[in-house]
Amino acid sequence: MNDHSITEAFVLVFKTNINNLRQVKSIAPTLDNCPDILKWNVDLADIDKVLRIEATHGQCGRVIELVTRAGYACEELTD
Repeated sequence: MNDHSITEAFVLVFKTNINNLRQVKSIAPTLDNCPDILKWNVDLADIDKVLRIEATHGQCGRVIELVTRAGYACEELTD
């Protein structure tokens, strides 16, 4: 069955310096208001403070720009 209403999601993974829940909450409005971002979370227990995003496209530049404008370091993690 082929359902064209389902949008393909791309998983983007970034290393950040978002260190605590207060900082996660401070970046939430920025990420929540980006129409390209479907879901996101920050793994505060990971040494790289990984920001994982499910997006409508696979380009990382816009996410990096949003996070750095909010005052945090952000770089793509690759395999």
